[in-house]
Amino acid sequence: MLRETLVKEALQAGRNAEHNLQVIVRNPDKMIDSNKLVNGITYLNNMIRFAEKEMEMKKDRLAGQSRLRTRLKSLLSSILIVERQKRKGVEL
Repeated sequence: MLRETLVKEALQAGRNAEHNLQVIVRNPDKMIDSNKLVNGITYLNNMIRFAEKEMEMKKDRLAGQSRLRTRLKSLLSSILIVERQKRKGVEL
């Protein structure tokens, strides 16, 4: 299975985990064994944390890309200004 597919499924599980956790907290008697109740709550909390972490990483990548784009535009404009001044004969 591809990593992207696994991440997508884990994110979906993380989104569903919040609802499932609320259901378990409201109806703890629905779980067959108290040990399974603790394990289920732990698993759901881990899935929620994973989904939140992935969303933060996605936001960080997007922010990084915008900073890179801004930096590249700045560098390109400074190069073009220097080239334009050279063509006009203006010394720096």
